[in-house]
Amino acid sequence: MNTLDFKFYIKNIRKEALEIGFSIKTMDGYLSIWNNYIKWKNENSFTYNEKDYSKFLLEYYHFDANKCSNELKSRYQQLMRSKRILDDFDTYKQFMLKRSLPNALYSDYPSDWNVILDNYLDYLKNIRQNSDNSIKVKKEYLIHLLSYFHKNGLNKFDDFSKQIIIDFINTTIEKGNVSKRRFFYVLRDFLNYLFIENVVVEDFSIYIPKIRSKSRKKLPTYLKQNEIEELLTSIPKNTKVDIRNYTIILIAARLGLRVSDILNIKLKDIDWKNNKLNIIQPKTNTLNILPLSKEVGWAIIDYIKNSRPKCTCEYLFVQMKYPFKKMEHFDVFNKYFTKCDFESESTKKGIHNLRHSLATNMLDNDIPISIISSTLGHSNINTTASTYIKIDIKNLKKVSLEVDE
Repeated sequence: MNTLDFKFYIKNIRKEALEIGFSIKTMDGYLSIWNNYIKWKNENSFTYNEKDYSKFLLEYYHFDANKCSNELKSRYQQLMRSKRILDDFDTYKQFMLKRSLPNALYSDYPSDWNVILDNYLDYLKNIRQNSDNSIKVKKEYLIHLLSYFHKNGLNKFDDFSKQIIIDFINTTIEKGNVSKRRFFYVLRDFLNYLFIENVVVEDFSIYIPKIRSKSRKKLPTYLKQNEIEELLTSIPKNTKVDIRNYTIILIAARLGLRVSDILNIKLKDIDWKNNKLNIIQPKTNTLNILPLSKEVGWAIIDYIKNSRPKCTCEYLFVQMKYPFKKMEHFDVFNKYFTKCDFESESTKKGIHNLRHSLATNMLDNDIPISIISSTLGHSNINTTASTYIKIDIKNLKKVSLEVDE
């Protein structure tokens, strides 16, 4: 198999996966790993083999595929799945085996169920005031759930029964608590809605157990201010992609925005006259107005003038390739992060770390918790306080008590 053949195979794997319902983001993630494998091989002709790919994962990603377990972080799970897909092709000469990937999105249930599903989603949006992102996630979960119930004999909602619910719960016994908690939460709420709307005669939601999440025991890790400056300085601006990435990371560092907030910034959201940025946060669906500093403003201008493709897209950050659509994800932060030799090896990677870092450094500079909460866009100040006050060592020492001997 030469390199061109391998590229042909992985493109067909991606195409087949998209046809059965896998997301573009998921498959592009695998495609990126496989392209890195080609670079790592650096050969015009090679034969795929399992041991060779395991060596690649170890050397390139520092991941030992021989120590795979269900407790792996999501990033390592992705690496392991990328290997299993190629192993399946090598063994069975099939591009896709469903066991290699998480369950695909599908809608194998009566089409008239979509009327009730759409009504429920409208209820979430207009009555419950859920964010668009939250509604999207719940819809995906419900598509899985409704397809499962129909596959297992449910032909109409009137057929729902306590036993059907119990049978479903029994199938999830070996699943992790995080996965079960999410599915149970969505199903419980949907069943309660069906009862309220008289679609079913009994409130079957009472049979769905509640799984409480573990309270956060670890303190949020963060970068010190000098480390943030080191990170920003280390990012090159030699290419259009680097200029764009620098702007995104700078906004995250200076304004503490989630990456979903940043990628949802529209050109019209930038108030150049008043030096403000108006953000509708996807997670909370609330407006957050933040000051636009000269540093951030000039970075955005540099990006628009020298990096952003000329296009009609209303969003600030767009893909570099035609048709220049809105960026849906930003997963290259760690490429810049790992180049910096920071003191603490326990500091978590990921652009969300910059949000924690901004809040913590503001706290260190005696900025009131109310201002920090407003900056982060928290709808409840208690959310901010419960997360960050426990790491405010300087002020906690002031209220500490002597321990009697």
